[in-house]
Order: sequence, then C-alpha cells, then structure tokens
Amino acid sequence: MTRQFFTFLVAFLTVATSIASQPQQQSQSSHKKIALVLSGGGAKGMAHIGVLKVIEQAGIPIDYVVGTSMGSIIGGLYAIGYTPAQLDSMVRVQDWTELLTDRIQRRDKNILERERSEKYLVSYPIGRRKGQADVAGGFIKGENLSDLFNELTSGYNDSIDFNRLPIPFACVAYDITRGEETVYHSGILAKCMRASMAIPGVFTPMRDGDKVLVDGGVINNFPVDVARQMGADIVIGIDVQSKLRTADKLSGTLSVLLQLVDLTGNEKFQQNRDDTDTYVKVDVEGYSSSSFTTADIITLIKRGEQAANEHLPALLQAKEQAGYTGHVPTVRKPFEKELLLGIRHIIFQGIESDDAKWIIRRCNLRDNTMMTLEEIKAVTTLIRANTSYEGAYYQLSTADNGRHDLTYTLVKKHEDKLDLGIRFDSDEFISLAAQTTFGLKTKLPQKIIIDGRMGLRMNIGATYNMETSPLSSFDMGYQFAYNDFDVFEDGKKWFNTTHRKHTVRAAYNNVWIRNFRFSIGAMFEFYDFKKFLFDKGSDPEWFDIDHEKHFTYFATLNYDSYDRAYYPRRGVNFSASYHIYTDNLFKYNNQAPLTAVSGRFEGVIPITNRFSLVPAAYMRMLFGSSDIPFTLKNVIGGDMGGRYVEQQMPFIGLVHPEICDNSLIIASLKARQRMGASHYLTLTGNYAITSDMPKDLLRNERIYGGGIGYGYDSIGGPLEISFNYAGSRSNEVSTYINLGFKF
Repeated sequence: MTRQFFTFLVAFLTVATSIASQPQQQSQSSHKKIALVLSGGGAKGMAHIGVLKVIEQAGIPIDYVVGTSMGSIIGGLYAIGYTPAQLDSMVRVQDWTELLTDRIQRRDKNILERERSEKYLVSYPIGRRKGQADVAGGFIKGENLSDLFNELTSGYNDSIDFNRLPIPFACVAYDITRGEETVYHSGILAKCMRASMAIPGVFTPMRDGDKVLVDGGVINNFPVDVARQMGADIVIGIDVQSKLRTADKLSGTLSVLLQLVDLTGNEKFQQNRDDTDTYVKVDVEGYSSSSFTTADIITLIKRGEQAANEHLPALLQAKEQAGYTGHVPTVRKPFEKELLLGIRHIIFQGIESDDAKWIIRRCNLRDNTMMTLEEIKAVTTLIRANTSYEGAYYQLSTADNGRHDLTYTLVKKHEDKLDLGIRFDSDEFISLAAQTTFGLKTKLPQKIIIDGRMGLRMNIGATYNMETSPLSSFDMGYQFAYNDFDVFEDGKKWFNTTHRKHTVRAAYNNVWIRNFRFSIGAMFEFYDFKKFLFDKGSDPEWFDIDHEKHFTYFATLNYDSYDRAYYPRRGVNFSASYHIYTDNLFKYNNQAPLTAVSGRFEGVIPITNRFSLVPAAYMRMLFGSSDIPFTLKNVIGGDMGGRYVEQQMPFIGLVHPEICDNSLIIASLKARQRMGASHYLTLTGNYAITSDMPKDLLRNERIYGGGIGYGYDSIGGPLEISFNYAGSRSNEVSTYINLGFKF
C-alpha cells in the first residue's frame, strides 16, 4: 500500500509540475523582446520624444532602452518612468542657455562676482598648481546639467543595476584613456547619462576611477549591438543624426570636430543600422546639435512624431512579430520625483573645515532633517557663486529607513586667471580691459590682482586681497591712471584736461546676503596736471594748478537686486557713500575737512511682461567750503556714472561731462519696451537742479534732457544706439553708440 501511494504521489507531482510550468514557458516564449535604440544628436535628440509619443499610442511595449548622448538622456528618463508628455513639457521649459553653460543666475551671485562677470568678456586660466589635476578638456564643465540630472533622477540616486529599472536601460560612453567603448548597465544614473553626452572639446570629460569618459557617439552613436547583447529579439532604432557635412559647410571648429566624431563611428553605425529591424530616420535637415530654442525644440518633437507616423505600419508589424497582437499595455503613470527627502548625514569632501562650518551656518544645514531638492541644489549654487570653490556636486545615497546621506564634493577654484574685456563707443572708439589674478599658497585665501585699461582713459594697478572669511576681505593697492578728456559747458566744449593720478588705497569689504556690500577705508590721491586747454571764455580760478592731493576716508553701501545687469526686468539698485577729504589727514587748507554725501537709487516697475518703467534719482552734496577743488567738483553727463571721474553722475542728453555746482539732484524716468527676446526700445527723460548751497536748489539752475535709443542684450554686452537732446544746454541732437560691456 505504501509503495502504491508513493508511486501515485510521484506521478501526481510530475503531472502538476508539468501543468504549472506549461503556462509560464508559454508566457516566456510567446513574446519576443523589443528594444528601443536612441541615437545621439544633441538638440536633434528632442525628436526622440515625438517618436516615443507614437510608440506609446500604438501600444508597443518596450523591454529595453539603449541610448547614446542625447539618446541616453531621453532614454534614461523614459526608462525610470517619465512619460513622453512629461518629457515634452520638461524640455520646453528649460533655460537651455543656462544649462549648456556653467552660467550662474545673477540673483545667485554675490555683488562682487556680478561686477567682475559683467565687465570682462572672457576668462582664461593661467598655469596649473602642482598636484592639481587638469580635468578640463572642454569649454563647459556641465555643472548645471549635472544638477538637473540629479534632480530629474531623484529616487534613483544610488549606484544601481539598470536592469532593475522599470525598463532595463544601458548607455554608451567612450574611454579616451584606453580608446574603447564603455557600456553602462549599472552605476549612478545621472553620472552615466552625463558621461554619455560629454562632447569632446565642448564638455569636460567625466572621470570614473581611472577612466576619462566622453560622448559615446565617438565610437557608437547608434548602439543596436548593445541592445542585442542585452537579449533583444526585435530592435526599433531611432536615428536623429545629420548627414555628413559637405566641404562648404565645414567652416568652423565645432563643425570640423563633429564631422570627425561622425566619421570615427561611421563604420559601426552602418553595421548597426543594417542590424535594425525597424529603422526610423527623422528628418532633421536645417537643425544642428545646438538648436535649443523653444521653437526649434517644438519643431523637432513634431518631426519625430511625423517620422514615427510614417513608419507606423512597420512599428505595428514589429509589435505583431513580438507576439503582442491585441495587447493593450498598462497606461504609464507620470513619474513622481521625491520632492522632500529625509537626510541622515550631510558630508563635505574636498573642503577646509572653516569653510564647511560657514556653509553649514549660512544654509542652516543639520543632520537628521528633511530637505527639498531645491534646498539641496541651493547649497551647490551658493558654494559656486560665493566661495573659493568653483565646483560643487551633490550625491544622495540611501542610508536607513528611507533616509539618505547627502554628500557634497567640492573642487577648489583655480585662482590664477586672465580676464579680458573689450568695448567700442562713439566717444572713445575702442577700450580694452584686462585683469590677472594670482592666488597665493597661504592658509587664508590671498591673491594678487593686476588690472589695467587702455583707451583715452588708461590705468594700471595692483591690489593685494586677503579673504578674512567667505564674502569678507581686506585689500590694499596702488593705481596709476592717465586721463585725457573734454569738459563741456552748455553743450559746447569748454576745455580739455590731461592729468596723471596716483592712488594708494586700503579697505575692508563685506558682503551680506549676496545683494549688500559694505566698504570702509582710506586712500591717498595725487593728481599731476599736465595741461588745461581752453576753447572759450575766461580761465577759472583753478587754471594755474599743477597738482592736487587728498587724504580721504570713506564708507560706501551698495544694494543690487536686479535680475539682469543690462535691461533689468525687476529689482532695485541703490548705493550711498560718505567721503571726508583732507590734505594733511585732518584738515583741508587749514580749515575743516571737505565732506561729500552721495546717493543713487534705481528701480524697475514692470507694467506688463514687456513694458517697464525705470525711475531713478541721484544726488551729491559737498560741504565744508565754497572753494571746492576741480578734482572734487560735481560732474554730470553720459549714460554711465563714474566714467571720466569717480563722482560723475549719468544724465541722458549730455553725451560729454559737464561741471555743476556743489549741490546736485537728478531725477530720471525711462520707459522701456522689450521686442522679441532681447531687443529693447527705451525713451528717457531726466531733470537736474544744481546750486552752490542746498537751500538754493529750487531757485537756481535747472537742466533737462532726454533721448530715445535701441539696444540689443547680447552675450558680449549691450549693443546700443541712442539719439539724445539737452534742451537747456544745447539745441543739437547728439548720437551715441556703444558695443559691449561698460567699463
């Protein structure tokens, strides 16, 4: 009986196992695996989104996603759950100019860094310190892109197996140390995507251990072979590459470089294309890798949809061949980022302990807390914009109970650099500015700055700067200036002055909350006059001076919340200063010292999205003596304060500087209309009152004028032309042209 029961049990288990396994085997074998391969192509890769829309509408399940360069970015985001609609919305709202540069928004820079970046056109590193790796190799470090990828892949920030993503994924990079392809099936998703799109010579390569990785398009821009290795039975390949350029289109460094990249991987591309079951070629004629304008992106997405619809019969045939006839896939829910993260520990790497304490205190960071993605990103922005660290990257790793460890890795700023600026205008014709910075190997950050200017106004100087703490410093220096300019009266040239000026200055500077700067210090100024050449009228009392000297004590306060340096759309710009002038440290001409109080206020009132009013007021009052030396007199004229002399105040209508009385108040109003993205039409009116005594301001001289101008806000500074008129001083209309940053 026992033997019969045992025989029955074995037979039952055999049959049951066979029955249980049969559906599973049928399920595994009835559907072939479909892979989606997305080529690289820079901005042209936006067309992939349009193809994905059609693929989802056709109900074609995707078992693998493989991409290179932009294909790896679109593919990686699709693999973790982003829908085509989400991708469409995301690429349209991005500021691609900011993302594809390392530019920091003006609002995130401190006021000192704004002044530097809005004066010099280019910055070039000088030399390399011993032991400091040169990891550049590209114009763009890609920090903004890295931040975006970290944000978009929130929830997948750890080093993970890409086969465990909602759709298994792989991307291709090229290791230039070994000259071989690197295929990522695991790792930190954001870093792998960033490595795959590092175009040689454009983006800084990514480093992974002893590998130096650049754009995978160099070796495999259409990685069908990778999809086959992952187990794909059917491959749908989307190609957004341009044709090889003809001789007449190889006219720039970038076009030649991209042509070389295309030629290097062309043989493998042909092989992979031949191994594609459904090949979809998107028409990208007329677009390039850098076509990132909103209009271009919209058109490229539509072209992707158009190409996919044209190949819809072939796509549906691939679905049928895979065994999905009649299959209705589950509707993908929109991807949800982890917006609020539990942080266990905050860790800093590559940073001095004092700097870490300052960042922790400034950003109110602490362990065992909750942080949003915006708060995490704000720390990296603060570091890049306001400290001696140029690189700041964050990494989230899962710790316990769903919490994360947040690690910030910092790269010390390369202080040794050369900054260059150039501008043209109708008054000086051409002006050049240069600044060289040399960092010193000391515990406290210290540097030597040598700067100069060439044009009708020339100067050269050297400054020693010691950073006592982040955003506060002590500096002292010497400046030599040579000045040759005309002074006008009633719109006509009065005289020309030529002089040399020697300045020795020491000051303490402090920046508060990025927008405020406070300075206090002292300086010695010595003027050596070479000549005064008069065109009309009698010579003033100070005509026979040959030199002038001042020992000056000063305090200044600046506030700047403009969103843009030129043509701001919102914000306020304010400054105030107090100067005490002596000729022997205590008195002036054996009397009480001369004092000057000055202030400036400008603000933007947006009326509509394109039309703004810009009211402004300026004042400077001199006290202590009616006998004010020529070097301290109030001066107005031009559209830029401090151009010829430090105390010069702007006044539209007067192109050239004019001397005013000891008390001066100016009111101005601009009406500005934006046309297109960066074109502006500005109508300006201003009114000034001046007298020797403040009490006589309302009874003495009045000056009025205005102008109309067109400007274009270019990457190299404003390009402007204006027509100006000062009815109280001259009956002639003057024309002024400016090209470039103002300095």
